Amino acid sequence: MTNLMKFAAVAMLLISAQSANAISLRFKFKTFSSGPDIYACNAGLKHNASAHKACYFEDTQIACTAGTCTDATCHTRCVCTNDNGGEYLMDYMKGQYSSWNTGDAKWNTNWTATTRQAGQGSFATLVNHEDAFANRIKELSFNLGSELYGAEYFVDICYRGPQIEYWEDNVVANFSLLAQVSATDFVATGVNPGDNNPDGPGFNHGRDGLNMTPNIKYTTLSGLTVESYTVCDLQGMNTFKYARNNANQYNMLDNEAKFSDWNAPQNGGGDFFTGTNQATSVGAAKDLYNTWINQNTKTPRFCRVRYVFKETNHAAAIKNLRKWQRHGAEMCTYTKIEEGAAN
Repeated sequence: MTNLMKFAAVAMLLISAQSANAISLRFKFKTFSSGPDIYACNAGLKHNASAHKACYFEDTQIACTAGTCTDATCHTRCVCTNDNGGEYLMDYMKGQYSSWNTGDAKWNTNWTATTRQAGQGSFATLVNHEDAFANRIKELSFNLGSELYGAEYFVDICYRGPQIEYWEDNVVANFSLLAQVSATDFVATGVNPGDNNPDGPGFNHGRDGLNMTPNIKYTTLSGLTVESYTVCDLQGMNTFKYARNNANQYNMLDNEAKFSDWNAPQNGGGDFFTGTNQATSVGAAKDLYNTWINQNTKTPRFCRVRYVFKETNHAAAIKNLRKWQRHGAEMCTYTKIEEGAAN
């Protein structure tokens, strides 16, 4: 055997010896990822018929008696509202929304513009109550032309919790809820599409022709108040116990975050419910409630937070007639649902 062949044989023996003690492992695992989502999902408007008409001398709140030219007594410059119950016909809302595409599990990119006239007795809504979680609103405005204040309107904020199985896997979470609202009065001197534009041509850091520090204050004239109510569907409770639905499918919207009465959210519903004890005036930012949804218990699957605004001046002894000057208020709702540190 030549020296070269001996060297090759020795090298093969060394390689074999090293390989004989080798060990290896191939290990695979999965990572599941799903975060929360929150968006404006519905709105509603109604204006119930006034109990009676109001009559005042022009530019005053001194009551007068209405009369036609054939009446024996006819007060000059006596202005009266109608009493035919048609206030709702003069109020409407408009907005743009997009829909959830269940097949692709994503939001559609096209927006639908719609207008809804106010309801009477019950709320007219921008989208169907049952479909609210499948719609998100981009723009919204309420346009009120009735003679007397007295409209009621709401906006719903929808929350989808993470599609992670906290209850099934015995993982505790502590979710808190904050509902806050504010209003900024304005007199509209130009067209305003609904978007906030801090660089608009307003008079005082205005937005799209809005004078944000007017002498005519919508919130005061209307006696505007706000209430808020929240209903949630929690993991581990009632019909839907898991983040997935009962067909073991994710990216679906099946839930029980529903008010027991759509027109009376104060009546409760769902697995979790909270709300304001009473209506409060609207103005500077204020917390309507700041509380726990759960504490070391169940994780929210879905929640719906409703803010209800009411023009209460229609019930005052001396009512304000709705001013002709185009005025209003920019409403701001702030909703926060978060997992907080355990106590």
